[in-house]
Amino acid sequence: MRAALLFVNAHQTFFTQDAIRVFLDRLDCRLTCSEAAFGSFLPQLSALLKEHDTVFAVSPAEGFPPARPVCAAPLFERLHIPIGPDGEPRGIRRLLVGDVEGYLIESRTQAICLLPDDARVLPAMLDQAAAPLCEKFSLTRRAVPPPPPIHFEEELEREYGSTPSI
Repeated sequence: MRAALLFVNAHQTFFTQDAIRVFLDRLDCRLTCSEAAFGSFLPQLSALLKEHDTVFAVSPAEGFPPARPVCAAPLFERLHIPIGPDGEPRGIRRLLVGDVEGYLIESRTQAICLLPDDARVLPAMLDQAAAPLCEKFSLTRRAVPPPPPIHFEEELEREYGSTPSI
């Protein structure tokens, strides 16, 4: 899977790019391109889709909960994605985490992942997108090893020479 990242008026670029990079590493994929768009982003998105299988578009989230990436509405309109009476797009996967949502738009051969400019929710959101992306692009998701247990007493003893009594 050739992946690109498009920041649309985003502010947390370092943290969101890092979260996406960690996600892609688990799929044995890499970001091959990272760009920023200010204002109209659709021409840049179109150009990225000519060279990449998947584009992750990150923009600030706004609106009544659930907050949505602001780049979602113009893209839904351009792609003629129907919007239901509840304001939700029809026929695409919602990536809901708390009161913020993103979307995974899939065609036969490509995907666009619309994400909020909020690095705190990205790991959970990307985890929801992992299975469909793995199926579409024949990828395997590597398990994340659990962190090693922390033995506070041993650490205190090593640091201070003995464990303080409480």
